[in-house]
Amino acid sequence: MNGFRSGFAVIAGAPNAGKSTLLNRLAGGDLSIISPKPQTTRENIAAVRNGKNYQLVLVDTPGFLRPAYKLQDTMLHGIKRALREDADIVCFMAEPRPPGPKEKELAALVKTLAVPVFLAVNKTDTVSPAQAKTAAAEYEKLLSPAATHLISARRGDGVSALEAALAAALPEGEPYFPPGQWTDRWERFFAAEFAREQIFRLYGEEIPYACAAVTESFAENAKPPDVARIAVYVEKESQKPIIIGKGGAMIKRLREGAQKRLENFLGRPVRVEITVKVAKNWRADPVKIKQFYGER
Repeated sequence: MNGFRSGFAVIAGAPNAGKSTLLNRLAGGDLSIISPKPQTTRENIAAVRNGKNYQLVLVDTPGFLRPAYKLQDTMLHGIKRALREDADIVCFMAEPRPPGPKEKELAALVKTLAVPVFLAVNKTDTVSPAQAKTAAAEYEKLLSPAATHLISARRGDGVSALEAALAAALPEGEPYFPPGQWTDRWERFFAAEFAREQIFRLYGEEIPYACAAVTESFAENAKPPDVARIAVYVEKESQKPIIIGKGGAMIKRLREGAQKRLENFLGRPVRVEITVKVAKNWRADPVKIKQFYGER
């Protein structure tokens, strides 16, 4: 394809910078789960954006952090791998405030990459234009970006201009994905992710971070509905009754919320079944982390 551009734009930033919101905005649907709590994203996920003369593959990554346990160490490794191995360009997302230690450390890593870097200062609808510009100037000192965009991923302000800039910076080449495919993930992945999204919305404190969701089976039936069986793993026996709730009330809300989300996403009836299991201290266990996240 003469003049056609294609490639991977890795979205990187600190927790809660709005990376998943931007990915969903550009993807035209809720691919990446979001919640008000930080560190919701645990795995890289790609969204395929097809334009007139380009295919822009956006890669959402977990929030950049200093690991406190093995799971976070695995998440950090995934971020670095995406930046060093996958990125044709980088979209560095930041909140409209001065950079902190995490942002500075990530900026130093991004500066070592031999690819164009675009700065996207997000949440500009929450501050004055002067505050947004001041924050952008601080990040520009760290990154020396190819361009800076002031955006609101939630409202869509400035997102079209950012997309056009990213697409124009892609290398020439054939598309990586066929028409109609808009992500690199399969239904089993989303079934588990949507259950985990509900956990972040329904439970407080440490519970969402202590949970892993794994799709044990996904049956596409000739006669609806399909059936997704999901196991929710917690780290302690004492956490299991919290997930279930009194008389099963909480797990019912969890199941119904995940089922509705999955049905809306797939556009067909699905029955979600959820069981709760204990995998003691799984966030510190490399074997369990690989079991839960390595093969999905």
